[in-house]
Amino acid sequence: MPAAPIADNNNNNGNNNTSTNPDDPAVLPAAWTRLRDMVAARTPVDGRTDTLYPGLRCYRFSHPIRYEKTQRLTPGVVVVLQGRKTAYLGGDRSLAYGATQCLVLGAEVACLGTVVGASAAAPYLAIHLDLPPDVLVKSVLALAEGGGGDGGAGRGDAPPAEPARVREHFTAPVGPEVVEAFARLLLAADDPVDRRTLAPLAVEEIVLRLLRSEAAAAIRSASAVTKAGARIQTAIGFMRRHLGRPLSVAEIASHVHMSPSHFAHSFREVAGVTPMRCIRDLRLEEARSLMLGTGLRPGDAAAQVGFESAAHFNRAFRRRFEATPAEYVRRMQAG
Repeated sequence: MPAAPIADNNNNNGNNNTSTNPDDPAVLPAAWTRLRDMVAARTPVDGRTDTLYPGLRCYRFSHPIRYEKTQRLTPGVVVVLQGRKTAYLGGDRSLAYGATQCLVLGAEVACLGTVVGASAAAPYLAIHLDLPPDVLVKSVLALAEGGGGDGGAGRGDAPPAEPARVREHFTAPVGPEVVEAFARLLLAADDPVDRRTLAPLAVEEIVLRLLRSEAAAAIRSASAVTKAGARIQTAIGFMRRHLGRPLSVAEIASHVHMSPSHFAHSFREVAGVTPMRCIRDLRLEEARSLMLGTGLRPGDAAAQVGFESAAHFNRAFRRRFEATPAEYVRRMQAG
C-alpha cells in the first residue's frame, strides 16, 4: 500500500540501461505516447486503477513514493510509460527501470516499489498485466512445436541453449509491437464483447512477443514447460471447471497422472506459483467477475467459487485488490 512520499534523488543505481531520457515525452515513439495517454486518461487519481479485464491494472503517481504491494505478486509484466521506478524484490536485489522498459516477474515474489521519477506535470504512469499460467504454458508449447526460440522464433532459427538457471525477475526493453498489443488490450477491456473475445487474443500476443524477446528467460524455463507443460495446462483447466468445490493437490495430480510431490514441483516450475495459489487466484478473479458482471453479493460470490469462509475470502480479496469486496465494487462502478 502507498507510504509517505520520498525525495526524488534521480538515482537509478546504474541498472537503467535506456538510451533515452524517460522523463522527456518528446523522445518516445508514437506507440508509447498513445499508450501513455490512454493510461493517463484511465487513472484520474494517484494509486492503482483496475480495469474490468482480469489481471490488467494501471498506476499513476504524481510524486516520488514508496509503494508496497499488499500481496505476493504472481508472474507478470510491468511496462513503464512515464517516470522511473526501482523495484526491491527481497534480499539485496533491486531493479531500476523507466519509460521504454518493463519489469518482468517470472515467479511469485514480494515487491516493494519506489517511484523515483514523478511530478504533477509528468506523473509516473505504468500498466501491469498478470501473465496467466495457462497462457504461458500454451505459448511456450506452441513456440517449441514451431521450432521457435528466444529471439529466433518464427525465423527457422534453432532455439538458443538454455541456461542452467534463469533469472526469474529482470528489466528489459519493450518493443513497439508489445506496446501496440497493450493498447489493443486496454481498449478491448472497455467493451463487454471485446473483453470476452478480443482481449484474450491481445494477452496471448503479448505473452508470445515477450517469449520471443529478452524477457523469455525470466518468464519461464522452456525445458521445464515442454517436459510437463501439457499436463500442467490440463491441470489448470481442471481447476477452472471445479472452482466451486474443494480441490486438493492430490486430486489434481491424480487427474493428470502425476504423483502429488512431482506435480507440485512441476507446477511451481512451470507456472511460477504453487497449485493452491493458482486455485485461490482463479477463485478471486471469478468472484470479482461475478460481483461486477452479475451484481452478486460478496458472500454469495465467495460461496459460488469455493471459498468456505467469508472472512477468508475478504482477507484474500483485500490482499489481491487492495480493497474489501464491497469497496472494490463501489469503486469500479463509480469509475
